[in-house]
Amino acid sequence: MTALKALFKDGKTLTEVLFLAAFTCYVIFFYLQSTTFMLQIPGISYGIIRGVLMMCTVYRLYAFRTELSSPVKVILASMIGLGLFYYTSRGDFFVLDAALMMGGAVNVSFKRIGIVYVYTGTFISLLALVASQVGIIPDYVFQTNYGEGDRIRHSFGIIYPTDFYAHLFYLAIIYFFIRWKRVTYLEIALASAIFAVAYHYTSARVDMIGAVIMLLVIFVCKISGFKEIKVKEGFKKVLVSLFMPVCALAITVLTYIYNPEDPRLYVLDSKMSYRLSLGKTGMGLYGFKLFGNAGFAENGNANGGIRNYTYVFYDSAYIKYLFKYGMVLLIVLFVVYALIGIRLTKQKMFYGCLFLGIIAVSYIIEHHMLELSYNITLLLLTSDISTILQLRAPININNKNDIMSKTT
Repeated sequence: MTALKALFKDGKTLTEVLFLAAFTCYVIFFYLQSTTFMLQIPGISYGIIRGVLMMCTVYRLYAFRTELSSPVKVILASMIGLGLFYYTSRGDFFVLDAALMMGGAVNVSFKRIGIVYVYTGTFISLLALVASQVGIIPDYVFQTNYGEGDRIRHSFGIIYPTDFYAHLFYLAIIYFFIRWKRVTYLEIALASAIFAVAYHYTSARVDMIGAVIMLLVIFVCKISGFKEIKVKEGFKKVLVSLFMPVCALAITVLTYIYNPEDPRLYVLDSKMSYRLSLGKTGMGLYGFKLFGNAGFAENGNANGGIRNYTYVFYDSAYIKYLFKYGMVLLIVLFVVYALIGIRLTKQKMFYGCLFLGIIAVSYIIEHHMLELSYNITLLLLTSDISTILQLRAPININNKNDIMSKTT
C-alpha cells in the first residue's frame, strides 16, 4: 500500500512535467503558425500532444478530484464533451485542445505555466522579427486608412499587424500576472516603450488601448502597494461574472440592429474596422444556433493593402464563436471566465480581475478566446494561482523524518 501511495504521488509530479512539456510544444507549434515561417508541422505531432494531454487530464482530474468545486467539475465536463463533439463531427480540434489544457492544468502552478508561455512566445516573436528584417521570411506590409490618411502597417514576421500586437498584449498580461507584487517601475516603463513603438509600426488600435489600460492598472497597483479594492465581496463576484456576457451582448445587439443608412451606426462600424457590417452579413448566412454551423466560413477582406490578398474573416470572438460553435459553447465560456474571476477575487487579486475585463472588451474586436498560442487565461480556472502571490516558496518541515521540502 505504501508503494502504491508513493507511485501515485510520483504520478502527480510526472503528469505535471508531461503537461508542461505538451503545453510548451503546443504553444511552439501554433505560435509558429502565426508567423510567416510557413513551417509544416507533421500531423502526428499534434496527435501525440493530444494523447499526452488526455492522459494527464484523466489522471489529474482523478488525483485532485476532491480539490475541484462542483461548478468547475460540471464546466470541465461540458468543455470536454463539447470538444469531443466538434472534433468527431467536424474535425475541429480547438475546443478539445482548450478543454484538455484546462483539465491537465489542474493544480499545476500557473506561475510555471506562465513562465513557459512568456519565454516561448517572446523567443519566437523576437526570432520572427529579426528574421523578417534580414529577409529570411517576409514582413507583410499593409496600407490602411483610418481617417487621418494612409498608414503603412508592418507585421514583423507575423501573419498580420494586429496579430503581432496581440501577441505582445497577451504576453504582457501573463507576464504581469505572474510577476504580480514583484513588478518594478522599470518593467512598467519598458513595457510602455515597447507598446508605443509597436503601435507606431502596426497601428493596432484596440490592442493598444487594452495595453494602455492594463499598464495603468498595474501602475495603480504598484503605487498603492497592491491594496485590495474595498468593494463588497458579493458585488465583486457579480461584476467579474458580467464582464464577458455584457460585452458579448453589446456587440451582438449592435450587429443585429446594424443599418448602413443609420449615420451613427455607419460611423461606429467604420471605427470598428467594419466588424458590424461583416457580422450582419454573417447573421444572414448562419443565424443563431445551439451548436453552430459545420459549414462555417470566415468572410471579410484585408482593407486592400500593399500585400495583394483577400481573406474571409470575422474578427469578433463573440460573433465568430456564435456562428461557428453556437450559443451553448459561448455560454460555457462565459461561466469559465466568471469562475476564474471569482477565484481571483477570493485570492484577493481583484486588480487581476480587471485584466479579465480588459480581455473581455478586446474580444469585441479580436478573436483569440480559444487560441492558446495567444491567450492562456483559460488555464486560470484549474491551475494553482496561489503561487502567483508567493514572494518566496515557504518551507515546511516534516517532523516524522525531518525532511524539509518546498510547498511549491
